[in-house]
Amino acid sequence: MSKATEFFEAADHLGAEMPNAAGDLYVDAGIAASDVICCVRLGVHSNTGNHSEAVALLKRADSGSERYLNTLLNLKNKAAYTHQDLAAAELTKMSRAAEHLLEAAKKAVAARG
Repeated sequence: MSKATEFFEAADHLGAEMPNAAGDLYVDAGIAASDVICCVRLGVHSNTGNHSEAVALLKRADSGSERYLNTLLNLKNKAAYTHQDLAAAELTKMSRAAEHLLEAAKKAVAARG
């Protein structure tokens, strides 16, 4: 949980000044939060690097949250691997998706007790 929070806070700090770095950190935050959800609810997390597997596992753990992970993964290449900069609207979309996953992870941990 601490890594998810750290990545999210770092992304928020970078924000519009460094949108691609921020976007990549939102992806990292979302993946870390998804791992927390899966570990708490299923006892496992995806560690293969296969994004489709991670999305499917998250769907089993917290149906509906997979769409937020998909949002992040769909913008990951643009943020990290292309010459194109993320648009402000895309960065906002990524922030909201990562925030949803972070909140879902916090709820999963709290419900576990």
